[in-house]
Amino acid sequence: MRFENAFEVDAPVDTVWEALLDVERVAPNVPGAEVLERTDENAYKVGIKVKLGPITMNYRGDLQIVERDDAAHRAVMRVKAKEARGQGTADADVTTVLGGDGDHTSVSITSDVRLSGRAAAMSRGIVQDVAGRLIDTFAQNLEQMLAGKPAEAEPEPAAAAAPPVEPAPAAAAPPPPPPPPRREPEPLDVGNLAGEVVAARLRDPRALALALALAALLGYALGRRR
Repeated sequence: MRFENAFEVDAPVDTVWEALLDVERVAPNVPGAEVLERTDENAYKVGIKVKLGPITMNYRGDLQIVERDDAAHRAVMRVKAKEARGQGTADADVTTVLGGDGDHTSVSITSDVRLSGRAAAMSRGIVQDVAGRLIDTFAQNLEQMLAGKPAEAEPEPAAAAAPPVEPAPAAAAPPPPPPPPRREPEPLDVGNLAGEVVAARLRDPRALALALALAALLGYALGRRR
């Protein structure tokens, strides 16, 4: 399946480009995603949690930046992931192209996605709309992240020289605080997103046949599970 999505960010193109290629920094902006390990300069072990009704699926895999053109602001990322309990696979080639005009950046994302297992049972239209909602959420989170950078502090004026003071005896340094507990990312709730998409599509009578087909498919899958 091939999907094309676009969004805009109120930030300079070079700033957005730098952020998008900093995978460890930008990953938390994708619902359910996290970077588990950096294995090479342009390669990472990644994970994403996907919730579908009462079932939570954990995908683990590899993300690699296979092409990068800093002058054209174009990059290609390749993702290969498997569900931890053998519920399917998700592979994708994602091409990102940026265009800029002052403090405004447009982002175009083209994804070639290959799914197997439960995720592949959803219709192309539903998957495409869910992907669009996910891109919108990512764009909002990215813009908030870029806007939340702390401002650089201005240098303090130099003070007049003071007479030397004898240093006080050094006190014993307190023990370092324990590291904070690792925070698990909230799973991407595909069920809620798909429900919203189906509700929106039902407002269009032409989508009724698609909704009925999807309901029949889900009923058949549940019957087989029983």
